[in-house]
Amino acid sequence: MTFRRFLPPEAIRLELRTGLLPEGELPEGFDPMGRQNLSRIREGVIGELSELLAATGEVANSSRLFRDLFNREKKAVTAVGQGVAFPHVRTLQVKTFIMAFGRSLEGLPFEAPDDEPVKLFFAMAAPPYDDRTYLRVYKSLAQLLLVPQHYQLFLDAREPSEILRALEIVA
Repeated sequence: MTFRRFLPPEAIRLELRTGLLPEGELPEGFDPMGRQNLSRIREGVIGELSELLAATGEVANSSRLFRDLFNREKKAVTAVGQGVAFPHVRTLQVKTFIMAFGRSLEGLPFEAPDDEPVKLFFAMAAPPYDDRTYLRVYKSLAQLLLVPQHYQLFLDAREPSEILRALEIVA
């Protein structure tokens, strides 16, 4: 499988801007693991991933894509555990299957089943009729990330090209 046709370098962000703590003054009694902050983190991550998906040039309306992706995430969390999340949506806002990659080296709470922070975010968007590609990509990524050495390649990458090379191992 050639991931380069789904994931261009401009859809890769090696350090997400969304962080555990918001910028600026923190209100008294602020709980970084509180419901309000977790919601802010989820919205921030989905917003950044939506921007990256839009960078592929295959998005009809980026604000609608964000809404669709965020609503999908609210229905069921896409974190699968072991520091990985696969935010995804089937939407009329994309012309073809596309991907984006975002990383948070600090790790962000994303309500994973193992309660571990998520460091690697693989976002996917597909037209409503394209289940086949999505399922093939998801399966390939899941198998790859189960191998600790491959997972580490994504953490150690310093350039988007290294993320793309790490994905070529799947093929």
